[in-house]
Amino acid sequence: MPAEAAGKRGKPNKKDLQAEAMQGRICDAVVVSLDRYGYADTSINRIQEIAGVSRGALTHHFATKQDLVAETAMRLLDRAMEASRRRRMPAMPPDGSADPVETYLVRTWKKVVNTPQGRALVEILVAMRTDPELQALMADHLAAWDAEISRTIAEVFAPASGDETDLAIVWTICRTFLRGLFIQSRFTADPDALPVIMKRFAGIIAPHLKLREDQP
Repeated sequence: MPAEAAGKRGKPNKKDLQAEAMQGRICDAVVVSLDRYGYADTSINRIQEIAGVSRGALTHHFATKQDLVAETAMRLLDRAMEASRRRRMPAMPPDGSADPVETYLVRTWKKVVNTPQGRALVEILVAMRTDPELQALMADHLAAWDAEISRTIAEVFAPASGDETDLAIVWTICRTFLRGLFIQSRFTADPDALPVIMKRFAGIIAPHLKLREDQP
């Protein structure tokens, strides 16, 4: 068996590891650029400069800006899903002083959405509306990710109403608000207001969700 084929089918060889490290470095630079400058001002030249790589090295792995941004988005979504699988519900105080749903939502805002990675992903999602090439690259992956995250949420939460269709509706409202709060931050002069808004929203949503007794 050729060495190249063996590397692809079995344990990654040195060349595979080097390529993955380079791709990761470039995608990390995309996150930095999107967070600092937005999608419109994230160019191949800017990414190359932030990553500290040659243009040839960058275009060897990613032919276009859309290819690069789509790969970055997929990595961000995969990391978020992996973190969700590991984290499940955070440990609650033994005295029951914290509402588990409220705590989960506030932590999701702090640890997932309002981060460089979360803000970069929002930039990508907004850009998809007017970039058909990026939309075509991302559509199937987003649909698959949405289905998987919905299954994960359904393993942990149940609708307080008892109507299972409510769960998807309530969780969609939550995700819409979380991403929208990031956009709202551009209009808010006082950054300390955002945690207050987030906590109030979590308190509004909490009565509509409950933990499943048989969650994994």
